[in-house]
Amino acid sequence: MLQNAFTKIQSFWAKTANIGVTNDLSFHEKKKTQILNIVIATGTPINLFWSIYNFSVGRTLSCITSLLLMTGGILILIINSYRKLLLSRLILTFLGSLVFILQAVLFRNGGEYYLLTNLIVIFIYFNERIYILLISIFNYLLFIGIKIFLATSTYTYQPVSVGRIIFNTSWALLVMVIALLFFKNEQKDYQEEVEEKNKELEKMNDAKQKLFSIIAHDLRSPIGQLKSSLDLVNREYLSPEAFKQISSKLSSEVDELHSTLDNLLKWSISQLQGIKASPEKVLLSNVFEKMYILFKQSLERKNITCKIEGGYLSVWADPDHLMLVFRNLVSNAVKYSYQDGTIHLRAYTQEGRIVIEVADTGMGMNDEIKAAAFKSGNMISNAGTSNEKGTGLGLKLCKEFIEKNNGKIWVESTEQKGSCFYVSLPEAN
Repeated sequence: MLQNAFTKIQSFWAKTANIGVTNDLSFHEKKKTQILNIVIATGTPINLFWSIYNFSVGRTLSCITSLLLMTGGILILIINSYRKLLLSRLILTFLGSLVFILQAVLFRNGGEYYLLTNLIVIFIYFNERIYILLISIFNYLLFIGIKIFLATSTYTYQPVSVGRIIFNTSWALLVMVIALLFFKNEQKDYQEEVEEKNKELEKMNDAKQKLFSIIAHDLRSPIGQLKSSLDLVNREYLSPEAFKQISSKLSSEVDELHSTLDNLLKWSISQLQGIKASPEKVLLSNVFEKMYILFKQSLERKNITCKIEGGYLSVWADPDHLMLVFRNLVSNAVKYSYQDGTIHLRAYTQEGRIVIEVADTGMGMNDEIKAAAFKSGNMISNAGTSNEKGTGLGLKLCKEFIEKNNGKIWVESTEQKGSCFYVSLPEAN
């Protein structure tokens, strides 16, 4: 029962803190709005208490000012709920200033020190320089004016106890300390966020430079060989029969070149435009059949057996994304398989999802390559068993596209025993 009550209280405070908070707000704006909501929600019962207390001891005007603060706080929460954040902050600042100065003049209760708190809040909550300047001047003049008035005048409408003055002054100082700590932590968080972004940018730039250097090398080689061979044929230095003998190797390299260019194009689009999935029901037998036709010549060149199971199952995913993912996975399986090896394409149901395996009995991966396989900042790739080239980009693309389709991808691999890639996707109804 206590736990249930605690959960409800926690839920209430969470809802209160997020009044007016939307996803389009920046991280810092969300944080500032949440703190303002909590401060107002916390101050409301305090103002209610002082309203009741002042009314009970005959301090009618004190009761009215406390009620005014409480009403203003509730009004600000309502305005925040309509996402008028700037308006609510302006009302909070001016209303607070006027009430604090009124209390200081009438009751000499130390309310003028809340003006200093207002100054700190202004610098934290407002980004517009014009508002910061005008409200700061307004609060500064009010503070100087009230201190001169209190020093030169003995007027008091209704004096309060020393304890009340100590409470107000202490509370004002505490709010100032909290506000300064918040500002300091906000700056620290912002600095850490900037440093983290800079590190990510450096990693991305390093990865891009490495990627393009690899691609430049890998593209130059097959294109150069193809151009040289065609030149020899055109000049009749190489007979058609001799060209036919080397055409198989050239065809393999052109296939790799095509795959690399396709990956590069998809990666470029994903970086510039983002990945948008259009999921639909996809029968896996269609995907497996296309993969077999696409890689038939590569399988025959290495005399690799391809075994398919579970093609009757269907997944809910973007068909174009699936083709890219499994083209890369099967291409890797062929590339790293030895002569006379075996590749398995298996699909089965597990905990309401479809798991697809692409397994080979090839060279496998060491721990370094396995750890870097899906990390965007690392471009590590070994040559295949027939010295086929690779960029390491394909698996990064696989991860991005699978995750955009509410799926997961992971790998298990042992050197010289082979690798098995697992893809988990929603089952199509």
